[in-house]
Amino acid sequence: MKFPRQIRFVMPFLLIATIYAQTDALRQGVASFREGRYKDALSEFRAAQRLVPNDASLENLIGITETKLGQIDDANRAYQLSIRLNPRYPEARKNLAFNYLQAGQYGPAEAQLKSALALDGADRVIHYYLVILYLSTQRDREAIANIDAAKDLLKSDSDTATLAIEASLRCGATEQAEKLADLVWSGSGLSVKQKYQLARDFDDKGLYVDSAKFYRRLLQMTPDSWETQYDLAVTLAKAKQTAEALNLLASMEDQHSGDPKILAMVASAAEYAGNSSLALNAYQKAISADPANPDRYLDCTRLLMDLNRYDEAAKIVSQGIAQVADPYALRIRLGAIEMMRGSHEQAIPEYRQAIAMHPEIALGYVALAQTYMKDGDEQTAMKVLTEGRTRVAPDFALEYAFGLVSSDLGRQDQAIEAFTRSEQLNPDVVEPHYKLGMIYFQNGQLKKAQGEFESVLRINDSYSGAYFQLSRLYARLGDVQRARQMAEKGQELLRTQQDQAITAEKSRLSSLRPQ
Repeated sequence: MKFPRQIRFVMPFLLIATIYAQTDALRQGVASFREGRYKDALSEFRAAQRLVPNDASLENLIGITETKLGQIDDANRAYQLSIRLNPRYPEARKNLAFNYLQAGQYGPAEAQLKSALALDGADRVIHYYLVILYLSTQRDREAIANIDAAKDLLKSDSDTATLAIEASLRCGATEQAEKLADLVWSGSGLSVKQKYQLARDFDDKGLYVDSAKFYRRLLQMTPDSWETQYDLAVTLAKAKQTAEALNLLASMEDQHSGDPKILAMVASAAEYAGNSSLALNAYQKAISADPANPDRYLDCTRLLMDLNRYDEAAKIVSQGIAQVADPYALRIRLGAIEMMRGSHEQAIPEYRQAIAMHPEIALGYVALAQTYMKDGDEQTAMKVLTEGRTRVAPDFALEYAFGLVSSDLGRQDQAIEAFTRSEQLNPDVVEPHYKLGMIYFQNGQLKKAQGEFESVLRINDSYSGAYFQLSRLYARLGDVQRARQMAEKGQELLRTQQDQAITAEKSRLSSLRPQ
């Protein structure tokens, strides 16, 4: 991988003039070089070369000037001659390495830099080039080992510093990443976009406190940016600093009471922070600001349903049905609310109205069939799904539901066909594989069953049911050891999932308390 930037050429050129003060040609060459007149400088250095032949430092200086002129092959020959003249002169080695780095010749560059480092281990330029080389070749840990020695140069090279921070985060060197981020942030080269990326990088690694620190700094730079306020609020919520997060969200709600997009984001973040009251208030303001958008009603009623406030949810959905141009999704939502209230007979007409509005969409058929299935009326559910299959383009959910009903009715061949089609439509969902595995297992088709259960685990290796079924399957095949292993793994996952479910339920119940 070639390093995606122009490498900065670091050159302590000022020292050269004092070394060769006795040579007029060299003094004139140095003056020309400083003024950017590189052709004139090269001519003067060539003249000095005739007076001071076989001098490693002068050959290095010629190489630097030829590098500036873009005469890279000539420059490399000058550096190589300098090295032959004085193998213990590190300057020519690191400058030759620079040209190799620019050309993407990482092997020769590394060889020269390691030789230079052996001669002068404290040279920050060598470490800086090594950081670039190792980042370019995806050798993160070796790059990290050179960051501290190169930090002064990285401070003014925001591109390389940003990549070095990302490498540190990837390797778990979080303290070093934070120190370098602080250092670069105080420099002048980091763009606002790069600063945002740093904050996101720390957030992505779960370092929410550090991420919040950087978002606060960004907010000081752009105090009117609602995007920064939102990102900071979400990160604070992740860091369990909910009081500050909620204060920020409440402020955003007041400032942007007429912007439904911002209000919806505030509501979502407030939900995450555990304040359902603030979230509902923001969702309802979003509805008022954008009454023709069905998504506003869907967002608000989803939260109300989570809070078991079905009557309020039904009222808001009914309000939306009268306001939006296409209330299909709201009809489906109203049917779902009736189902959760236990009013199956009230859900059916809502789903049928949705189907009448858009007979080409599968969701209505699936929802209506599930209603009949819950009432134990698989025959009517089958009729609904059969009709849907004739009117809708191939759809994963429709095929899966058809397979479930077919299985319940004892039509195993029909169920296998439907589950197989649903697998083909969405191969990354575990349920069709699991259902097919169960059917094959019950029919004694153990190899096919094994293949389906193993497919489940390739998609989701924490699906405990697949381990239990594989345990049964191996037991039937007489493989006692593997049967025991699968059973133990299934038990371990089941215990973990039960603990997680208890924790999630406690969290949900705590959110129902008055805010």
